[in-house]
Amino acid sequence: MDKKTLYRLFFLPKQISQKRREIQRIEERLTAMSPNLSGMPHGGGAHDKLGEGVPELVDKKNELQEMIRGYEAERDQIEAWIDGIDDLQIQLLMSLRFKEKMSWNQVADEAGGINTEDSCRKMIDRYLEKGDVSDDQGKKRDG
Repeated sequence: MDKKTLYRLFFLPKQISQKRREIQRIEERLTAMSPNLSGMPHGGGAHDKLGEGVPELVDKKNELQEMIRGYEAERDQIEAWIDGIDDLQIQLLMSLRFKEKMSWNQVADEAGGINTEDSCRKMIDRYLEKGDVSDDQGKKRDG
């Protein structure tokens, strides 16, 4: 596991929220339009904006569902990895930071003792850089 992967837990939900806002804007745009129910062709090269917007909305909703499924799978994998850490102090710090999404200052306060935000962050960094962190197959990573 690396920091880039762990930090995806922070950024993927933000991307999902952005996609939801995008869908909301499309829905607002579509509800402001009136459908052409006459069945008569329009003159002057006009086209059915509502009819063209609905497939776009469906595509965006499908993209959102894929993003959510991907995030949930990645989150579950990362949380299982964190739960499997043998060092209980590191496991606590990782859980607070990446599962609970606390700031480093909050992590230090919750961990208690003489921990500072810098010391908590450095403990995590050293643990990830050590090279004895197991990969997905349970084998030791070369470091």
